[in-house]
Parts: sequence; C-alpha cells; structure tokens
Amino acid sequence: MASSYPVRSSPKVLSTESFLGGHILRCESWSDAECARDSVAGLKRERPILAPSGDHRLRFRMRGRGAGAFSGHPNDFAGYFHLCAEFLIKLLIYIQICLKLSWSGLTSALLLAKEKGNNVTVVAKHMPGDYDIQYTSPWAGANYLPMSTQENSRWERRTWPELKRLAAEVPEAGIHFQTALVMRNAKDLEPGNNAKNGLGDALFDENPWYTTFLDYRKMKPGDLPPGMAYGHEFGSVCINTAIYLPWLVGQCRKHGVDLKRASLNHISEASSLGHSGKADIIVNCTGLMASKLGGVMDSKVMPARGQIVVVRNVSPQMIATSSTEDSPDELIYAMTRAAGGGTILGGTYQKGNWDPNPDPNIAARIMQRAVDLYPDIAGGKGVKGLDIIRHGVGLRPYREGGVRLEKERIDGTWVVHNYGHAGWGYQGSYGTAERVVELVESCTMATNQDPLYLQVLRFAQDVATGRHWLSRLIPPTLLLLDAALCVLVIAKVAYTEIDWTAYMEQVQLFLDGERDYTKIEGGTGPLVYPAAHVYIYTGLYYLTNHGKDILLAQQLFAGLYLVNLAVAPPYVFPLLILSKRLHSIFMLRCFNDCFAVFFLWFSILLFQHRQWFAGGLVYSFGLGVKMTLLLVLPVVGILVFFAKGVIGTIALGGLMASLQVQLAAPFLRHPGAYFGRAFEFSRQFLFKWTVNWRFVGEEAFLSRAFSTSLLVLHISVLLTFIFTRWLPPTGKSLGDVLHATFSRDGHGRNWQALFQRFTPRYILTTVLTANIIGLLFARSLHYQFYSYLAWSTPYLLWRGGLHPVLQYVLWALQEWAWNVFPSTPASSAVVVSVMAITVAAVWFGTSDDATSSAAAKSSTDNAGAPTRSIRKP
Repeated sequence: MASSYPVRSSPKVLSTESFLGGHILRCESWSDAECARDSVAGLKRERPILAPSGDHRLRFRMRGRGAGAFSGHPNDFAGYFHLCAEFLIKLLIYIQICLKLSWSGLTSALLLAKEKGNNVTVVAKHMPGDYDIQYTSPWAGANYLPMSTQENSRWERRTWPELKRLAAEVPEAGIHFQTALVMRNAKDLEPGNNAKNGLGDALFDENPWYTTFLDYRKMKPGDLPPGMAYGHEFGSVCINTAIYLPWLVGQCRKHGVDLKRASLNHISEASSLGHSGKADIIVNCTGLMASKLGGVMDSKVMPARGQIVVVRNVSPQMIATSSTEDSPDELIYAMTRAAGGGTILGGTYQKGNWDPNPDPNIAARIMQRAVDLYPDIAGGKGVKGLDIIRHGVGLRPYREGGVRLEKERIDGTWVVHNYGHAGWGYQGSYGTAERVVELVESCTMATNQDPLYLQVLRFAQDVATGRHWLSRLIPPTLLLLDAALCVLVIAKVAYTEIDWTAYMEQVQLFLDGERDYTKIEGGTGPLVYPAAHVYIYTGLYYLTNHGKDILLAQQLFAGLYLVNLAVAPPYVFPLLILSKRLHSIFMLRCFNDCFAVFFLWFSILLFQHRQWFAGGLVYSFGLGVKMTLLLVLPVVGILVFFAKGVIGTIALGGLMASLQVQLAAPFLRHPGAYFGRAFEFSRQFLFKWTVNWRFVGEEAFLSRAFSTSLLVLHISVLLTFIFTRWLPPTGKSLGDVLHATFSRDGHGRNWQALFQRFTPRYILTTVLTANIIGLLFARSLHYQFYSYLAWSTPYLLWRGGLHPVLQYVLWALQEWAWNVFPSTPASSAVVVSVMAITVAAVWFGTSDDATSSAAAKSSTDNAGAPTRSIRKP
C-alpha cells in the first residue's frame, strides 16, 4: 500500500558507529533515517530513536531489543493540553515553596529544589492517576512544536536543549525523538480568509525562526498533500506524559520536595501549607484555575478546549496542519506516544469552551481527517480500521496576552506567577521555570519587613481588588449595610451643611458658562479643586434637583460609601443594590413585574446550564405573568434552535404554547376577551404616564407614524444584532439557518460545533441585549418597567467595555431619570439616551466576538458534505 509521504527505498547512510551498546547512523535526511530502520542489516529488530544532530544530518540510534515504532505528536499545541500539562490544579510553590503538580509546577519545583536553602512543597488538587476535567495531563501528548513568535521564543529556545538531552540520555523520562511535519493549508493564504486555529501563525510561517536550531528542511512541493501551500520537516521530541510526569515527581522527591493534596479557595491559603513552616514565597502555577482562584481571579484566562481520540494504530510522524475544511477551531494532528501509550488524533482549539464531554460529531471528523491525510494509519480501511482506546477532552490554559511570568505581593506574601501557557506548556517548561527561579531570588533579596503603613495600605488594596479572602465578604457586607446602616444613618443623623451648598453654587456658575476658576465661588469660598470635581458635582447637581433634594443627596453619598468599600473587581455589586426605584417597585408597590422578571432571570440561568426545555418552560410561565417578556422571545428562539435543532425547537415551542393554554384554560370560554386583554398589542398608552418619550410631545407620542417608526426601528436594530453580532459567533448565516430548517438532514454533521460557542456570557449578553433593545423602542414605559432594566444595565455597560467611571456616571443618570416623578422632557431624554448608549456600547464591545468568528461561515459551508480527502495521489 502506498504511503501518503514518499520514503526512499534505498536510504543514504553517511556513517555508522557504536554508542552505549547501540548504534548511531548519520543519514542525509529524516526519510533516510526512517527507511534505515528496516533496511540496515542487523538493526531491524532494535528499537529506533531519532536524534537530530547539529549539522543538519540525522543520527539514528538503535538500542534495546524488540520491535520498535516511531511515534509523534503534532503540537504541544495540542500538545495535548500540555495544559501546563496542567498536572495539578492548584500549583503553589514555596521557599518553602508551594506549587501545583503540573509540568510547570513540577519543573519549577525541581529547579527551585536544586537551589540551596529552598524548602519546596508542592500542593495540588490532582495527582498522577486522577481523572478530572480540571486535570488535563492524562490526555496530554506532548511534544515540541515551536509556536511562539521570534520575539517571545526565549522560553522554547531554552527548553529545547534540556528536552533533547532527556531524549538522548534519560530513556526513563519517556521522551523520544520524532520527525515532525508541519503544513500550511493553502486556503489560509487566500485574500480575505481570516480563518485561524487560535494558535497564532509562528509554527506555520513560511520562513520560521526555528530553522536556526532544529534539524530542519523545507518540504518539497512533491512531498506535500493536495491543498497544502508549503510545509516544514524537522527533528523534534515526543513526550509520553504518563511516564514523564511520574519521572518528574521522582526527581522532585529525590531533591527533597514534599507533595501534598489540597484544594484551595484563595491563594493566601497556600502560605500555611509548607512542610517546614509558613511559606515565604508562593509560586502560582495554577493554569486554568488562575481564573477562579481567590486572590488571582485572572479574567484573561480561559479554556481552549481540546478534544482527541486515542487509538492503538501507529502514526510514523508527528503531523500538524494549520486548519481544516471544517470549523475554524478544529485542527489536524497525530502522534504516537512511546511505550504503548497509543496514538493521539486531534483535534480542536475552542477558546472559552468549558464543555468536558466529548462530542461524537467532532470525534467522527477527527478520525475521518486523520485517515484522509494518512490512509496507512488505518491500513487503508478508513475510519473502520482505527482501533479506538478512548475519547478525551482537556482544557488548555489559554491567556489573552500570553503567559504571566511576574511577581507581586498578595496579603503580605510574595507570589510568583507562572501560568497561561496555552498550547506550549511542555516545550517552554524549563525556560519559564528558570525565570521563576530568577523571580524567587529577587523576592528573597527584597526587604523582609515593609513599614507598617505600607503593610496596611497593601492589605486594604488586596481586599478592595479581590485578592484577599476577606473580599468574599464584600457582597453580603454591602447588602447588610444597604439594608441597615444607610437607613439608620439617614433616619437618625441630622444633616449638617458644610460645603454642599457651596459646591452647588459653583456648579451653577459652571453650567451658566463661566470657565474662569477665579470667578467660580460658593458660599464658603472659591473653587479649589480640579475639573473632575466639577464634572462629578455637575452630575450630582442634576440628580438632586439643583442640589435642593438633600435627602436624595444623602442617599447617593451613602451609595458612594458602599462603592468605596468594593472598589474592584466586584465594583458592579453596589449598582445592583442601590436603586431607590427598584426597592420601591418590589417592596412598596408589589407589581407583578417582580414575578415576571424573576422568571426571566431564572430561565436565563437554566439556559446557561444548557437546560433548554426547563428554561423554555420557566420563560413561558413568566410570559404568562406579563407579556413584556416577549421582548426576548427572538433570542430564546435562536438559542433553542441552534441548541436543539428544528425538531427540538418545534417540540419545545409546542410545550411552551401548551403551558400558556393550560394557564389560560379557566378563561378560554371567552378567548377573545382573554387574549385581547392579556396580550393586547393595540393598547393606547396615556401620555401622562410615559417615562421614556415625554420629550417628543403629546401630539407626536399619540400619532400612528410615531408608533410605526418605533416598530420599524425595533425590528431593524434587532435584525442588525442578529446578523452581525449573534449569528457570527455561531458560524452560521441566514442561508445556513434556512437550509437546516428545510433540509432533510436538519442541522447536518457540522452544525453541532457552533453549540459549543454558546458560553454563559454569550447567552446572558444576547438575552439582555434583546431586552434593552425592546425597552429602547417601546411605545411607552412606566416606572415598574425599571425592574427589567435595573439589574441588566450594569452588566451590559461592563460588557460594552466602558470605563468603570463612565459606567457609574451612566448608571447614576439612569437612576436619576427613573426617580423623577412625574417624568419631564429632560428625564425622559436621559432614560432614552442611557438605553441608546448602552445598546451602542454592547454593539461595539462585542465586535471582537463577531470578528473572531468571521471565518466560521466559510469553513462550515460544506456542512453535511463528506470531508475532502487530501491524501497524496
């Protein structure tokens, strides 16, 4: 059977010599060395190891007895979730040093333990032999495929000599030499094609930086499979992590490292877990869990989900391609691990996807692509020729902006961070570990005891920014203070006039057009503060009726006090509890909107947990309370359609309608009366109660042209968001939707890939955006409608990427406007303006989501069609 890649039938061996009981063959190329395995007399039955030499020739060392096979893995990019081989989830390192048991943690621990004077403790949630979605190491490859840019390649450059040494001299480490074939898909180079696999282009550059130190050659056009523009062939290494990590553990134990299990909620807890006392330094190698670990809470860290299939078949080389004909976040790579570790076929690189379950559709595509690219792996029998061991999913620790290698003080203890390696964990492990050693040494050289005032200041900052465990008490504390302290102070403590009137007088002069600071004065003297003071108090001037509403001013300053207790990161919390109008709606007015909005939030929660039928029924029940929830029905339909398909959408729609009928059953003797009142779309609203459109005047408000214009604008903006913001992340166009709706095969084989883009943030953003768009163009809003807006606005302003100060200003303007009774042209203009700004902010703030998926449509146009074969003729 012909191989997918040409191999010389007569290898060119330059020289041979004995070495450590085996032999070294210097060959002209990798293919010569591979062919030599089976053709050189006396060496056929010996285990082959490929070792790249410095002169761009290959050593082919044979040692040991018994049949051997090449193995490979394309990419630590899948490397497979090297995940910092994520080996343990909470790596902490001490001097006494506490670390997590991953490749990064173990390597850091090993190098630190070799330094005199260091007592190292590794604290980890998972140990070798455990299986958990947070613990990716059991599924790791791994290998050495340079992925970083030339400027950021120092970690990989430094790691290569050590991995090469281990492969050549320490067989018990489970590392061996492999040929790597890396190929660029020609479609990636087409103008306008923005398809990316999430890994960057350095590995697939036409003239890569790693040619200078790897045993490299440019693949000839005749060696490339159809569809590939160019390729690289070089000597690399493959790491069997099932062997390598236990070996690292042994090396650490040999050098006195202590290992213990623990699950930490806050990084400061690590300081008490050192085996020889309180830790002086903590090294944080928590990988993906850095996004959730208290004191770190790195919002830039997210999973890059990888799915693989492990088979018993053998792949003679590492193979990696830059993209596929399927989804832009799916890849092709294959490797055979040493010592019976099986062959890993991949894969995916789905950023932001936490799903731990293997997708059978993706698994089928992974296997099909592998046998198309290299038919011999299955003996020419196609997918049926693959002998499956298991399916797996791992979550790589991707970090926007790259790996975090730096030190800081948290809760009075030095913390050295080493996480966020994404797909190049193993291949940069020794380089980053050496940097950890340097940072630890710099910590030990720092002053042991800071002045008391600096310690107090640092403590306050840690609490305010969420780095201290006390930060977890901020939300309940704010709630209690809001419910008790503010009420008590405002009710019992008399207002004392100091500078408030003077500030308002100064603001009045500013608003009247005065710009000369020397001429802006109040009752207590001239203005002596910078301009920001003027802007802030200008906002307060409007919120408090030109400074005359002292009670409202007190309430606003009570809110400001609470805000100062939670500067960040949960700075949005005060905005959720300080609304006067919201308190009134719930506790003083008891509107039914309170129930309707409860069911809306409950249904969103269920959708985020992918409980589509339960969420749909809860939403329908809320719709039975008040039809305002119809505003989000289009998004609910989109979510359900993409998640459950045509049949599932029809089924759930029937259940939701059935629930409405059951709720209305006692009243259906007069269906016209019931639906005409309960769902009256032609209702004529009274101008005197409107909160939002008073500034247009009563005549315009009551006109049919105005109501028609609002309806047209509502539909237009909603459709614009659907086609430019909500569909692009799914990778589907309107044509795809129509095709899936009316075609026989429904979603088609590639449709399921988009389901994994439905992150909780995507679901919350789309539902709340649809809601505020509906409120923006509503014919008339009454005060109780604020219940649908108050809790969503802080999130949407944050989602829009606005500066926190601007978020607070906009929230304050909104709160003021909704508290003006009766509404005025000015207040109604603010109501509409803040909603419009919020919608615009979400539009611009989510543009990256749409851009990052811009190529999804082109890569999924072939959904339902067989994968195109790219094997050699």
